Amino acid sequence: MTLLVTEIHNHDDPGRAAIVFAADRRISAGGKYHGSRKKIFEIPRLNAAIGYFGLAEVRGSPMAEWLISHLRRDRSSCLADFASALTARLNEAVPAGHRSREPSGFHISGFTPQPRAEFWFVRNITDAGHPTGSYEAREDFQGRDAPTLQPSHAQIYRNGDLLPHVLLWGVLDEALAPLLDRADFRRVRSVLDYARWVRFKLEVIAYVYKQWCTRSIIGRPIDVICITPSRVRTV
Repeated sequence: MTLLVTEIHNHDDPGRAAIVFAADRRISAGGKYHGSRKKIFEIPRLNAAIGYFGLAEVRGSPMAEWLISHLRRDRSSCLADFASALTARLNEAVPAGHRSREPSGFHISGFTPQPRAEFWFVRNITDAGHPTGSYEAREDFQGRDAPTLQPSHAQIYRNGDLLPHVLLWGVLDEALAPLLDRADFRRVRSVLDYARWVRFKLEVIAYVYKQWCTRSIIGRPIDVICITPSRVRTV
């Protein structure tokens, strides 16, 4: 299982706009530990990043290795072309039986030269999470969410084991904000500060699962990528 999170902040303000990717590394099978691999990766030439959830292998190769190989060979000039090319290759590479049974998907997000934030969702499931039998690509931020997003608010996309994110993400902010407001604590001031704060919250969730959950589905280490209109970098 996975906890994959993509947040888009201040999309209407190029000077403060940012996208934050975060994911754990736990690979599980049948609720048991099966390995540890990165699930999010930079796409520097497109000023973007990509993360995956669900299916962990493609014809016997770890999804992380398959995805890195795809990133090396891809020559797309924009996120729309990248999402389309990834969709086509997945439908060729992933056996039909897996496409119809195993929920699988990818977050792809970054800034266009304008700059404008985009979020592409490539997946083989419906909005309700039911496998469809083939991968499809859809842009959700500009096409659906940005027009109604209030200034200075964040749009959050999440996949994998959603319960801990739903229950704890905002609660951790509320519980610890008074502490961070103290004079002897560093405040979250910059985009990188916030990216580190996201990693901290995901680490807390992973530690709770390590100590108390009977299934091995979320685990450290935690990877975080921060994207601004001018660059993409791993934090």
